[in-house]
Amino acid sequence: MLKIGSSSEILRKHHLIEAATLLKELGYDTIEIWMGHYVTSGMTPQEVKSVMNELGLDYQVHADVRDVNLTSTNQGIQEESLRQTLETIERTSEMEAKTLTLHPGRMSSSKDQTEDFWDIQIETFQTIAKHAEKHNVQVGVENMEKRPKEFVLHLEDVHQLIRSVDSPNLGLTLDLAHYHSVGDVKEFVQAIEVPIFNVHISQASPQKMHLPFETDHEGIISFEDVLPEVGKKYEGALIIESYVHGKELEMVESNYRWLESCLEKCKLNS
Repeated sequence: MLKIGSSSEILRKHHLIEAATLLKELGYDTIEIWMGHYVTSGMTPQEVKSVMNELGLDYQVHADVRDVNLTSTNQGIQEESLRQTLETIERTSEMEAKTLTLHPGRMSSSKDQTEDFWDIQIETFQTIAKHAEKHNVQVGVENMEKRPKEFVLHLEDVHQLIRSVDSPNLGLTLDLAHYHSVGDVKEFVQAIEVPIFNVHISQASPQKMHLPFETDHEGIISFEDVLPEVGKKYEGALIIESYVHGKELEMVESNYRWLESCLEKCKLNS
């Protein structure tokens, strides 16, 4: 069964408690708490757990991505990025959230070569996975969109990273919109052979990410074709990331209605 969740980042202008309450009132099952949203809330992990349990809302965490690069060629930045990531695993465990989404490392310069970064990527995620095992947290590494410096994009990249680390606590956060910038989303989902821990969903054209589900952009994703394939390999929340600046409340309402209707059409919500 696929459930409906939302990224807290859509409601980042609201306090975390207010954002969670709004989502619950609209019918959402799950909130993905962005680490930056948690930090600015001033809450303790125990307070987050208490609020979410009182609301009856499932919850997971997305690590901060701003100025973080796990494979930076600047050693100080790479080490600080890893330190923050390990700390985020600890906070996730203290909240008793089971799943944490991470972005993989990226190149530091457009002049870099991807082959020079794979060893540090794998070594870093081995460290992350060991820490996740210690703290009983599932880490989903996210497939990235096609943009400068990213190199965990294609199916073979995802398989290489997760299989090389070979940990039960490292799997995939499947981002459907991201892959739309790379290739055919349905074929990608069908070919995934690693565990899927989390799924991000938003509409996209080949050039633009995280569009509203109802959009006039051309070349968008056919979710009625894609979601049945997701449902064959994953049970859990679809975390919505569709966003329009200045229309945050309108978006979380329309996002829920659209996805609920789509899941009903696909017979994936019961």
